[in-house]
Amino acid sequence: NYAKLLKDSYKIIKNSNSNAKILMAGMSDQIGLPNEQKSYNYYSSILKELKLIMDKHEGASQYFDIFDIHLYNFKDAQIQNTVPHLKKIKDELKTYGWEKTPIWMTETADFSGEPIDQPKNLQKNETQQTKNLIKVYIYSLAHGIKKIFWITLTEWSGFGGIKNGVWDNVGLINNPLNDGKSHKKLSYYTYKKMVEVLEGSDWDNIQTIQEKDGVYVYKFMKNGKPVWVAWNDNDTEKQLTISGVNSSSVKITEAVPKYETGKEVTNYSAAFKTETKQTSGGKLTITLNETPVFAEEI
Repeated sequence: NYAKLLKDSYKIIKNSNSNAKILMAGMSDQIGLPNEQKSYNYYSSILKELKLIMDKHEGASQYFDIFDIHLYNFKDAQIQNTVPHLKKIKDELKTYGWEKTPIWMTETADFSGEPIDQPKNLQKNETQQTKNLIKVYIYSLAHGIKKIFWITLTEWSGFGGIKNGVWDNVGLINNPLNDGKSHKKLSYYTYKKMVEVLEGSDWDNIQTIQEKDGVYVYKFMKNGKPVWVAWNDNDTEKQLTISGVNSSSVKITEAVPKYETGKEVTNYSAAFKTETKQTSGGKLTITLNETPVFAEEI
């Protein structure tokens, strides 16, 4: 029935506006979650049905332009699970000849604070939310997600009828109706910094430099110059050497402001730790901890 609804909706929308893009309703489960197989079976049945009811003479290939996924990081498992999740989706699309279909993530988020519906051991501060934000965006972009939407800019209040539940804590700006706080969180400033550093990059040519031993390194190209984003998920620091550097010096910027909360950020331009590192033989060596960094040629 959903396949039929999607087909009819697709035809009506395209007849009204041929430039409109139609997304299939977002797949919301991922590897390791209880309903994962149920979710895959459901979406697999939709794809199969769409193929059966396809009107080839109308020129429609699948009745959706974009496959949509919803991915959340409430249990600190998203980075490890995103790639196998995406691979399974891509393999399923390929089965029906739709492997070139763009994939968007129209919902993602992580929370900060002490929501009443989350275990005490999973509650996170602003720094933890912020680190996860940068990892989710960089990791997903590097693996072919074309657009990513953080679910809300400002916190909700009483979402789903639960006061101070997890959904009241996923915004980048505090809602004073929840706890009296109204400041922008650290995640707000990190999002802003990420956009400033990476805006204008060649999004179709992001290189994965390393994804092993708990160290993640990605290379973006912006205006003909490389920008590296890296972090270390190990409990101890790691030495990282990046090759192919064309400049004698590189600016290293920590992606998370140097404070415990966003309320302490009174001067955005001075909120992030930066340092200049010299290169040797086209190589840059830096010490990585769990805080993601941007590395830009000077």
